[in-house]
Amino acid sequence: MAITAPARLLWIRRHEPEIFEKVAHLTMLGDWITHRLTGEYATDPSIGSSSGMFDLARRTWSPEVVDICEMRAEVFPPVLEPGTVVGAVSAGAASETGLRAGTPVVVGGADTQLGLVGIGVVGSGQVTVIGGTFWQHTIGLPEALIDPQARLRTLCHALPGQWMMEGIGFWCGLTMRWFRDAFCDLEKLEAARTGVDAYTLMERAASGVPPGSNGVTGIFSNLMEARRWIHASPAFMQFDVTDPANSGRKECIRAIEEGAAYVSYGHLQVIEAVAGRSWSALVFTGGASKGTLWPQILPDVVGLPVRVPRVKESTALGAAIFAGIGAGLYPDAAAATRQVVSFERTLEPDPAAHDRYQELYQRWREVYAGALGLVEQGLVRPLWRAAGT
Repeated sequence: MAITAPARLLWIRRHEPEIFEKVAHLTMLGDWITHRLTGEYATDPSIGSSSGMFDLARRTWSPEVVDICEMRAEVFPPVLEPGTVVGAVSAGAASETGLRAGTPVVVGGADTQLGLVGIGVVGSGQVTVIGGTFWQHTIGLPEALIDPQARLRTLCHALPGQWMMEGIGFWCGLTMRWFRDAFCDLEKLEAARTGVDAYTLMERAASGVPPGSNGVTGIFSNLMEARRWIHASPAFMQFDVTDPANSGRKECIRAIEEGAAYVSYGHLQVIEAVAGRSWSALVFTGGASKGTLWPQILPDVVGLPVRVPRVKESTALGAAIFAGIGAGLYPDAAAATRQVVSFERTLEPDPAAHDRYQELYQRWREVYAGALGLVEQGLVRPLWRAAGT
């Protein structure tokens, strides 16, 4: 199942009723992997809640949504908390994967929620930016708080009795990879020659570019609007063709990073409005936090100190923590994170840069709205458009 599961199920019921009647099991992708390893069906609240078929407050399948979709309740898997042993690697799975038959298989969780556990967010209230292919801007919650304007989405956390609200920066990390592969052959060749990562070389080139990228503006991800989630066509705007030394690739690199930070700043403002409080710091994790320039642009834009963990692949660490719980190495997530989670640095915002970014952020919002208008007119394709919008 996907995050649009109810609409998809209703479409199948209407257009392919013979398939609809034969449904025996419905699972999320992670649940399918567990089934392939063990033969068992199960989900956890963090993955299951992203289906759109959960009762968030009760952290289980919603009978009302199941009835609306005219599904049978027995096709949905049991809901187990992360860290629960669901079964063992079967002989068949062992022969196909090389894993040892009988190895315990433990219930994990959704990527963002595991990423929060991997930085020690085992209580409510911490604001985090997980900078991967997508950027998730999250807050842990002690209750299932819903944004009345549907700008953010709320899911169950991977921890018992907790929830998470997030705004999604669409393809923020993927945009940088696209630019590397499309325009940075020189950096890739240099990386192969020296062993220095191409992203490191790209950030070195962009490090001397001032805030605002010498006027170059990147148009990529929009702020999340769940009721009408659509993005402008990818673009760079405002090159100075008379000054190629200060209006080229290095400016584009910084403009991509600034655009992602603008999305983070916008989502932080929405989170503060919905939660009715402000924050004094946030955590930045994921692949984007490995660099030097991006981790500094983020605090300069949002105006808050940013903490960076030692283990940047915190989603993998969160999965390992729950595996350790299932194996009996840790009694719970809180005890595990006290042992394995630590932070390497805190980056303070530059006051002058933040003042400059206040103006640049508002300008970016206005430019983005104009670029989105071209999509609404049908003149260009969007970066991405949610189904039904």
